[in-house]
Amino acid sequence: MPYRLQDETARVEDELMKPKALSALLLCFVNAKAVSFENLLDPFLKMLRLSSTVATGLTKSSAFFKRLVDRLEHSTKAVIRLNLLRILRTVIEVHPNRVMLVEKYGLLNVVEGLSKGGGAGAVLVRELARDILPSLKPVLRPLGSESASPRSAIAPKKMMRRSASEATATTVGTRTSRGGGEGGPSLPRHRLGDIQWSSTGGDGHL
Repeated sequence: MPYRLQDETARVEDELMKPKALSALLLCFVNAKAVSFENLLDPFLKMLRLSSTVATGLTKSSAFFKRLVDRLEHSTKAVIRLNLLRILRTVIEVHPNRVMLVEKYGLLNVVEGLSKGGGAGAVLVRELARDILPSLKPVLRPLGSESASPRSAIAPKKMMRRSASEATATTVGTRTSRGGGEGGPSLPRHRLGDIQWSSTGGDGHL
């Protein structure tokens, strides 16, 4: 099937996307046992790499991911885990909602576990899992990320400059009102008892 799909992608893709054909592919992946499951992984991987449409169609079923995650966690063969990780990487790259997949099926925890373990002697499994991890981690948004935005960090400086300008305007206005005009000297205030009164009559009395 993958070789014909490679030669006539559009025609074969249309046939595979029909509900009956897509359902048959899904059942094959979900229900295959032991050796049969191991043998179908390589052709499955080739098919998914050749057709992102078929890959996206299969991943609409939760049964596909449940089977994928289950075999990644419980399979003891490194070759099976390697092909499953390759299948996972392929569908993650083409799926329109990677965030939903990672959160719904716990893909980050599964791959992270394989990157640290992967089974006895499974060096290639660990290396491939580590390669896939960066494509899973960025899609999980950390809590409180919006509160630490650059805009919120700049805002206090703007408010301080504004407050300083308002204080300057208030000081200038006060000086102007006391001095009788803009830029004029400020006049001292006098008490009533300090004012010397001049006489208006000949006898020197008011």
